Amino acid sequence: MLKLRKVLLMLLALMALVGTVALDCFLPEKTITSITGVEVKLTDKDGPISKANPSDGPTVDVYYIYTNHATDIIRVFKNVDTGWGWPYYFKFNSADLQAKAKTLEFEKKPALLTSYGWRFDMMSWFPNVVDIQVAEPDSSTWSFWRWLGFSLWGIALLIATFMVYRLTGRKNKAQ
Repeated sequence: MLKLRKVLLMLLALMALVGTVALDCFLPEKTITSITGVEVKLTDKDGPISKANPSDGPTVDVYYIYTNHATDIIRVFKNVDTGWGWPYYFKFNSADLQAKAKTLEFEKKPALLTSYGWRFDMMSWFPNVVDIQVAEPDSSTWSFWRWLGFSLWGIALLIATFMVYRLTGRKNKAQ
């Protein structure tokens, strides 16, 4: 039983790691920043269309938002519709968000961006913006959905760990 417990706990640890990474990628995160520029690039399955990469299939506009945090951290966000697909943000307003970003760039107002995803340079991945608001002086980067997701995941892992110990418990040797 002890060997089974170790195997189950190892599987549970692997599941905890994979689940935590997935939650970190797909749950919304908020950032207070200054928008320094916006851009639209026509892309296909191979990336942005250019002389070196001519269009060879269906194309789509990808909006980019360039930001600079108060501590001189420069970040690039993409702004594309999620539509009805994964992750289920049901975002259909990327053009409107891009106009809002352009307005905040001209007005030099701080922005509160809600996004999901990671910036991964080698794969040209960018976090996707799902909402832009003017950052008020009392704005917070606390995200209810992010904390709820991680809290429920932690509770599920604790319950699973408890169940593993309960199901693989040692028999009393004094019988």
